Amino acid sequence: MDLILKKFFTFEGRLNRQPYVQAVLFIWVISAVLGWLVNSSSSTLVALLTGIISLAMAVAAISLGIRRLHDLDKSGWWFLIALIPLIGFFFQLYLLFAKGTEGYNSFGEDPLMN
Repeated sequence: MDLILKKFFTFEGRLNRQPYVQAVLFIWVISAVLGWLVNSSSSTLVALLTGIISLAMAVAAISLGIRRLHDLDKSGWWFLIALIPLIGFFFQLYLLFAKGTEGYNSFGEDPLMN
């Protein structure tokens, strides 16, 4: 449980491309499954549980994006760009493909060096 909390719910440190892409894909798959559950069920309990899980996944996605920005030596506040329609899409692509800062930066050690 502690590993999951550290991987998805911390806002400190850096996150390089590979674990970022893996975590984002995991969140997309879970989102698709939750969407299917909500659409195939009329249960209020299912809707409530998927809402709670979706909120947790949104916090995890923000955490991942902020740590990815830290790897690019940028403040986590830059993640607000993701909220701008169309520009946010290209910003997310930037987070997926941009190479992180080599070596130490203002947010810590290079995750590839550990």
